[in-house]
Amino acid sequence: MLYSELTNLLPLENRKAFRREYFIRLGTVAVLVLVVVVVAQAIFLLPSYLYEREIVNSRTLELQRLSANLATTQEQEAQTKLAALQAESTYLLSVNDHPTASIVLRSVLDVPRPGITISGFIFGQPADSSSGNKKTLQLTGVAATRESLRSYDTALGALPFVSSADLPISDYAKDSQIPFTITLTGTLAP
Repeated sequence: MLYSELTNLLPLENRKAFRREYFIRLGTVAVLVLVVVVVAQAIFLLPSYLYEREIVNSRTLELQRLSANLATTQEQEAQTKLAALQAESTYLLSVNDHPTASIVLRSVLDVPRPGITISGFIFGQPADSSSGNKKTLQLTGVAATRESLRSYDTALGALPFVSSADLPISDYAKDSQIPFTITLTGTLAP
């Protein structure tokens, strides 16, 4: 008959040393298995890491390229807006140098005009663009007599800011109640 109870003939110290060596070997094998598993996982993850790194690098380059394009586009828009603002500011600064219709008309209306009734005016640039900074003022109205029309035309031509006062000869056709159109040309800056 066999006994289920086994008798260990080793002394207690040897048994403890045996158990210690057994657990040390078991721990060493477990650590080695763990190291092998970790190294295998690292080896298997290396291609994924390299792939993701390449994607990050390509996206970074694309971002830099798009940022550069955006910067140049925004810079071009800013330059266009700046040029428009500079042109507008130049125009606004030059407005002070140009005579306004009200100032010119006030100066023309200060000229004595007995027997003359002014019914309208047109202020603007002459039709030909070769005249430079010259402006025109066209006065229309009715003169009581030829003499009053002639003296008014002469007085307008004598103004310092008027280079010419053109009155068509056909306006002298009537003796009284003469409709006229006088065109003043010059800087028109009193």
